[in-house]
Amino acid sequence: MQVKMIFTSESEADGFQGSTTVVRDNVDDLYGLGRAFADAARAAGYTYVEDVGFEKDDGSMVFGDF
Repeated sequence: MQVKMIFTSESEADGFQGSTTVVRDNVDDLYGLGRAFADAARAAGYTYVEDVGFEKDDGSMVFGDF
């Protein structure tokens, strides 16, 4: 699966006008999806994001680190 995330910035709120696009191919599991979301968050300026996790329906957690 391909995941594409687009962040749009406006000059008044963000100090510049433009966009950041993150595209990740071959996202086949929750680990890859978590890593893609974490990388996209950092690319959008949330530089303090270390990882992203998902809680599954059985209560277990899956994080994007490998």
